[in-house]
Amino acid sequence: MSDVTDDDTRPRARGLRAHGRTTPGNPIATPTLAEVPPSAGAHATPQGDRSPYLVDRLLHGTDENLFNHVKFHLVKQRIAALGLARPRVLDIGCGLKVAQMYLTKLGLRFDYHGVDYETRFRPDAVVDLLQPETITPSLPWEPNVVLMLDVLEHIHADKDVLLDVVRRVAETVPDHCTFVFTLPQMYRLDRFKLSHLDYPEHKVRFEQREWREILSHSLAIEHTQGLGYLSVLPYLPMASRHYTPDNRLGRLFHYLRGTVFEWGPLKPADLFLSNTLGAVRALQTCSNDVLFVARKRTGVARLAGLR
Repeated sequence: MSDVTDDDTRPRARGLRAHGRTTPGNPIATPTLAEVPPSAGAHATPQGDRSPYLVDRLLHGTDENLFNHVKFHLVKQRIAALGLARPRVLDIGCGLKVAQMYLTKLGLRFDYHGVDYETRFRPDAVVDLLQPETITPSLPWEPNVVLMLDVLEHIHADKDVLLDVVRRVAETVPDHCTFVFTLPQMYRLDRFKLSHLDYPEHKVRFEQREWREILSHSLAIEHTQGLGYLSVLPYLPMASRHYTPDNRLGRLFHYLRGTVFEWGPLKPADLFLSNTLGAVRALQTCSNDVLFVARKRTGVARLAGLR
């Protein structure tokens, strides 16, 4: 299934025009917000390698794993529940467009536009959320679903910057958009903020309460759900102060995450737990991630030129 069609009946983004390049399988010209000169080479990025470990893992690791299986099933459930004939999905921080791959495999019929700051991922548009001029992409249509899946924790260490990013994104999109966020809780035991754990790819380590406060400044949260009750178990060896990535505990973590917890039958089991335990507010802090569904708060205006 082609994720973007040439159906001209779809709403276009008012005040915006599509320009730039046409991607394979996409007959609509999609924008390139920060054009990289040909001489810059395939490894150029707007601001260099901000998250080298994460970029390397996405480029060379596997996308199909227990955590992603559960995450994208839940994301698909939330999008399907909106009752949209054909959702128009803007994926901010799209990486290698894993969301597009999973949601397509799960049978969702949708239009898709993925943006990211990392050019090596070949997004539909290069967008750096820390550069205000790149936050308003020239979309081929107005989105009605915005995904930010495990994105905010990688952006900046300053809470005020994250508040501003969420506000700017809310200002950029139409009022009727639904936002879907996933944010870490027990992933690498983030919510405990243990001093012996250092994962520089996560600029912040917040509890669910703190993430909720950031989102709630600009958005009205309509739904929360715990995500990943089995995929979180490999991280438990990190609770020991003796843990390092290269010692016995580190090797145990890699074995559990890469082998033991990739056993096929665990996927439907973890999805079941996420749909049951994940609905209980008190148990959502025990999950790998928390999924938030939100809408723009009344009174949050759109950016000039997008009305």
